[in-house]
Amino acid sequence: MPNWVTNKISASPAVIAAMLNSDGRIDFNTMAPFPGDDKWNGISMAAEEAAQIVIGAPLSDHPLLASLEASNRSNFDIKKLSEECFEQFVGMLRNHRKCGYLHSMDFARKVWGTKWNACDQSHDVDQGTATFDTAWSCPEGVLVALSKRFPDESIAIEFADEDIGSNCGSFTLKNGVAVASDIAPEWRNQTEEMRAKWKAFAHKVKGTDPADYED
Repeated sequence: MPNWVTNKISASPAVIAAMLNSDGRIDFNTMAPFPGDDKWNGISMAAEEAAQIVIGAPLSDHPLLASLEASNRSNFDIKKLSEECFEQFVGMLRNHRKCGYLHSMDFARKVWGTKWNACDQSHDVDQGTATFDTAWSCPEGVLVALSKRFPDESIAIEFADEDIGSNCGSFTLKNGVAVASDIAPEWRNQTEEMRAKWKAFAHKVKGTDPADYED
């Protein structure tokens, strides 16, 4: 299970409204849609591996994973792909040629900054607020894309990881650029004073009670 990051957005009603799909839900596809074609029922790892070999995708930065990936690639036989996987492999190559991404999850990880859409969401268009959770990180890429659509508007973002005091902070975007930013350093680089500050900030953003986190 991922760590869930709570994101709180403050902006004009027009910006908040632009975050919503036709069903009235916050939807990253309305802000940063995948430009390729992805109609498969799930992603085939074999098809993805074949496509990665063809496009020369780099191996993982992690030595052990890189070793496993290199071994799998050296033993790969495209003739062993099922017909369905082969068609998906071809589709991934078409996507890569068109937009540089193999499939929508590849796009989400690299552009959205999180592989899943907004969860546990709420919003108030009239008040100019929206709150939602994302896996592992704040979806900065989505918010930058939204900001560029409203170049004269300021979008204020606060985010906090469930690992209280780590991976949290605030920033303000205007025309896709951060014009203000206050981000927590990595936990191991924080002083006791900084840890107290960022723990209090994270509890406020997530709406959690510090007493529940006491040893």
